[in-house]
Amino acid sequence: MGSEMCIRDSRYMYYKTGCTKPVKRLWVSSLEEKAIKKAFSELKDDSEYDNLYRAGLARAKADWLVGMNATRLFSVRYGLLLNIGRVQTPTLTMIVDRNNKVKNFVKEPFYKVDIDCGDFKATSVDDFKSEYEAGKLAECVDKSDFTVVDLTEQQKSVAPPKLYDLTALQRDANSIYGYTAQQTLDYLQSLYEKKLATYPRTDSNYITDDMESTAKNLIESVYGVYEKIPQTPTDVTKVINNAKVSDHHALLPTEQITSYDLSSLPTAEYNILFMLAVRLCVATGDDYVYRTFTCELKSNNSDKPFVSKATYPVNLGWKFIDISAKEKDKNEVDKLCCGDEVPDKIQRNSKYCSVPASVSEHFTSPPKQYTDATLLSAMETAGNTDYVEDSNVEKKGLGTSATRAGIIENLVKRQYIQRDGRKILPTEKGIQLIDCVPDDVKSPKMTAVWETALQHIEKGAASADEFMNQIEDSVKYLVDTYSEVDNSKHFTRWETVGICPKCGQKVLAYPKSYACENKECDFVIWKNICGKSLSSAQAVKLLTKGKTDTLKGLKSKSGKSFDAAIKLNSDFKTEFVFSSSSKSKKSYRK
Repeated sequence: MGSEMCIRDSRYMYYKTGCTKPVKRLWVSSLEEKAIKKAFSELKDDSEYDNLYRAGLARAKADWLVGMNATRLFSVRYGLLLNIGRVQTPTLTMIVDRNNKVKNFVKEPFYKVDIDCGDFKATSVDDFKSEYEAGKLAECVDKSDFTVVDLTEQQKSVAPPKLYDLTALQRDANSIYGYTAQQTLDYLQSLYEKKLATYPRTDSNYITDDMESTAKNLIESVYGVYEKIPQTPTDVTKVINNAKVSDHHALLPTEQITSYDLSSLPTAEYNILFMLAVRLCVATGDDYVYRTFTCELKSNNSDKPFVSKATYPVNLGWKFIDISAKEKDKNEVDKLCCGDEVPDKIQRNSKYCSVPASVSEHFTSPPKQYTDATLLSAMETAGNTDYVEDSNVEKKGLGTSATRAGIIENLVKRQYIQRDGRKILPTEKGIQLIDCVPDDVKSPKMTAVWETALQHIEKGAASADEFMNQIEDSVKYLVDTYSEVDNSKHFTRWETVGICPKCGQKVLAYPKSYACENKECDFVIWKNICGKSLSSAQAVKLLTKGKTDTLKGLKSKSGKSFDAAIKLNSDFKTEFVFSSSSKSKKSYRK
């Protein structure tokens, strides 16, 4: 349970029962014995958390008012159950909008002119919309002499990434291991209960100054447990910021890792714990220092500039820890160490004679569909175009670190979105929902503003009553504006995923299966396949191409994990298709 929710619920019962007894608040960061003892010795008066209570209660009331009224309002308006949520619906809007951008994207070519100076290559600063325009420049400068007109070299540094908060951990766990946000939270909760990790539902990336010695000892413990994490100089002060720790500090492993048999952990939990350990060492490591080299050239036949850029490291710092600990390709370390080769003889006014030029074709890239990782990032920064990861700009965002995973899973459960591998796609039902509700309900920017107001209430900088008045006014406006029944929109109750191979009628996506709409036809594909849910996108591939992509992480009856594709046999039944290394093949039935 999140701290805000815990404070809200316990305080609400306190007031409702008319209790006036003094209350002290126990604030535990981990379930280690010494942490619990420390928390009991530092009990705080409950009044110190008044603002947190007001913010939590306001959030609960706002979610209730918007959800209850908007769901009933638009369900009656369109004659179909439409689940509306203060945070859920704007999140769905982002997914639908991204899907539309991907579907409507038209790849456009553009052209550049490249030159080869022998020791290095350079490219035209300008892009050209047509091959003809690029060709004219290439023809003009081909076999001409080039002169170095500008030469700059700069030293730059990149600070280490901050300690993990819950959302950042969920993002990386999805990118590295493919875990969903909810899975990562579940694994982390289990580690917390085993006393191996600190409190999971935190939105802080820092620790407090009284934890400095603890952090130093913890780093030594990490080095002792994980031999593949290289020991490098660390500076714990980089992760200390009292002002950035409002309730719970950043995610950390605990010193319990030195006495626990980590090999006994489930693989996923081991991976999450290892991520916390690596991030602690990375976040306290040296800056990554590098130099950039920029060379600008011009031809004696044209004033169009050409540029060559190179980067080479001075100190790998935290990057060396990150790459080495994760046992990435050894060439990656070597490549980073070497950087780009910079010819020593390049100087300002250096001349290169009879330089060949050519035209290269490039294409604009479409946006990518959301994954759990990128959706979490989008939710965290929604409504704030000025937000930068390492800046002090206040996050607006949708939801909290503790609620975002649940919001995504609710959208899946209600069949508004689906997962296709790591991609998150809207269903037809989700697209229709966003199409019919107004911006007042689905705007991520408006919801982000409300989230910011809740943060201000939590800090004592805003009134909870004023916030609730704003929410009530918004709800009243919705009811007054959209109370009439609207028959102009026609909803498809069940999404069509293809044509039945047996009878030629439509195959529809029902809650538990993809089945033929013809009641006399027995063609069916069950959604639940060995513990995995078959997405509608994969069902489409099965019906159109005869086979799905390889589905990973399927579970046998004995609990063993395996990977396999699914195809339709001659009897229109589904069966597994294994890789060439496996000889087994079997049918499955619900």
